[in-house]
Amino acid sequence: NKFIRIFKTFFLILKFGRKSDVIFINGLWLETYLANLFIRKNTIRKIVGDPAWEKYYSKYKVTEEFDEFQEKKYNFSIEFFKFLRNISIKSVNTIIVPSNHLSNFIKNIGFSGNLIKINNGTKKSVDIEKIYDENNFLIVSRLVRHKNIDLIIKSFNDLNKQDSLDFKLNIIGEGPEFKKIRNLIEKFNLSDSISLVGSKFGNELEEYYKNSNYFLQISSYEGMPHSILEAMNHKLIVIASKFGGNYELIGNNEFGYIVESLETNHITYSIKKAINDNKNQTIASKGKNFVNQEYNIELTTEEYAEVILKK
Repeated sequence: NKFIRIFKTFFLILKFGRKSDVIFINGLWLETYLANLFIRKNTIRKIVGDPAWEKYYSKYKVTEEFDEFQEKKYNFSIEFFKFLRNISIKSVNTIIVPSNHLSNFIKNIGFSGNLIKINNGTKKSVDIEKIYDENNFLIVSRLVRHKNIDLIIKSFNDLNKQDSLDFKLNIIGEGPEFKKIRNLIEKFNLSDSISLVGSKFGNELEEYYKNSNYFLQISSYEGMPHSILEAMNHKLIVIASKFGGNYELIGNNEFGYIVESLETNHITYSIKKAINDNKNQTIASKGKNFVNQEYNIELTTEEYAEVILKK
């Protein structure tokens, strides 16, 4: 039961928080806010998105995208949840974000504490040569509404019909949209080309990165996606939506291909552009070098340690 879980978590944070010098918040933000009203510890919180927007967007209770959601007024329950989100954010001593867009989001809420941008990091992989002649695509994602995996499947259906594209797409992940995605694959008779793999971790996930050439991330919002960092690190060609951290990573098609909108024809166009580009070897190598220099896990760990130990 949700309320029993919140109650138990609240008391666990009280129990262990009393013995701690600092509380690092990475999820469980409401429970931590309530507990810290009593124990008054220094807090550091990592924020990678908006829990209010994701909660109501995933449940199909709002249709607005991330930025529009911040400006629009809604019914009492949504506005109250946004209010809780805001006061919990303002109560934190230090906030860490992985992107400039999220930094602006926090500032607009009215946070006046210590705001730090630290890049997400990924482990360096062995440099391997890829041949981009084969159309092997990969998605690594939670199966939730704002990831727009249904739009990707519709785009591949168009490519299959219009261009008779021979391709393979593996979708790794689980979530509430699983049945909807499976039904859409069956509706378009794409079961031979698209596989719902489920969750994969460690070496198993590594094999999918190694054996894929193209990576798709067409979400309505991303803070700074680890999956794109991992894909670039494994020299996959990234095709990503023009939102938040996606654009900060890919830039003006410098390290991949940006989809200008969530219209199916724009997604289709970007996929065709990627698989027909003879510069993919160069793009992939530049992307891997960029991630290894700016988004490696060693640098990220050092920066987090410095912030936490200062407290």
